Amino acid sequence: MLWDIGPYCMISMDDAGKKPARWLLWVIIVGLLWGQFVLLIGTVKNPTPNNLTTFSAIETAGLYTLLLFLTRRAWLPILAKRPAFRAIMFGIFNAALIEAEFWAFERFFGGSGIAASSNLLLDWLLTMPWYIGMVILFVRGQNRSRFTSVVLFLLCGLYEAGADGVVGGQIMPWISGHGVPLLHAWSFLLFIAFWEFIPVYSSLILPAAWVIAAAPMPDPPPHRRWRDALLPLAWLLPYTVYLVLVLIAIGHR
Repeated sequence: MLWDIGPYCMISMDDAGKKPARWLLWVIIVGLLWGQFVLLIGTVKNPTPNNLTTFSAIETAGLYTLLLFLTRRAWLPILAKRPAFRAIMFGIFNAALIEAEFWAFERFFGGSGIAASSNLLLDWLLTMPWYIGMVILFVRGQNRSRFTSVVLFLLCGLYEAGADGVVGGQIMPWISGHGVPLLHAWSFLLFIAFWEFIPVYSSLILPAAWVIAAAPMPDPPPHRRWRDALLPLAWLLPYTVYLVLVLIAIGHR
């Protein structure tokens, strides 16, 4: 299967080696449909400000990724001139844009606690260091390993789960002295949130991968490719330390 994304770049389901198993493709399709179905039903049955914010922000992020894909012939040749550097810059820009989008929907619907802060600049201060490090490490790994589209969708859910599900949903509440029911938290994360939030990180990961595909194919990495896939998760530890220090500094103002 080949996705033609212009004269500068093509993404093939075989571009990173062996074609993914068909069952994995179906896992992605069913998982995405399941996540969006649960999100829609939950919002329709309980249209609270927070649910409306989450639904609108997630679906808008997914539509933004789709828009980038449909307009790729216009912007991809420009970014393909310096693919590694511009893939990073584009991924970081999209991260800031999506974070601002969540903030804007929260203000519009009157929600709370969805964005990192009610102040957009403080929101970016709290979240962008994670996005910047994650995007840099992802592009570095993607440039070496050229993961297929199926794997990229899984990585979108994985990186989101690590940042928002583990650090934001479990570690930070625990540090703050708030108990977290781990069984419930992990069940929700693995079976619902992982699939719901893939469209959010798709705006960061997929466009950067399309740009990277314009670079010459490198030699196979000297290590197993799963290490490149998991590399961005290594940034969670220093990011957590940063987050704690910033929150302490804010709390002492």
